[in-house]
This record gives sequence, structure tokens and C-alpha cells, in this order.
Amino acid sequence: MKRSSTIYAVYHPPVFGLPFLAVVLKPDGTITSRQFKTADEARAFNKVMAQADQSRGKTQH
Repeated sequence: MKRSSTIYAVYHPPVFGLPFLAVVLKPDGTITSRQFKTADEARAFNKVMAQADQSRGKTQH
């Protein structure tokens, strides 16, 4: 089943010392992943990505 909307997720590190991951999964199969020192930085990245998608006319959740 193909998704019709983008998914934004923040993954917490499984072990202390590893980075938080901000992950964006797009309906076309594109995956973007970036490392951050804190969950807040990862969430902020995903928020910017979502706003950029919306400004291009793609409604996201």
C-alpha cells in the first residue's frame, strides 16, 4: 500500500552517546535522515522540512 502523505519521525538513540535521528519518509519513497545531538534539534529540523513541503503546495500531516 502506497502512502499518500509524508511521515516525519524522531528516533531516540538506543544507547547513551548515539545521536537522535530526524527521519522524513515521502510517498515517492524518498527518505531523508539527519543526526542531531538533541531531540529538540531533530524535531526542529522536521518542522522546517514540513513547512518547506507545505510552501511547495504539498499538504502534509
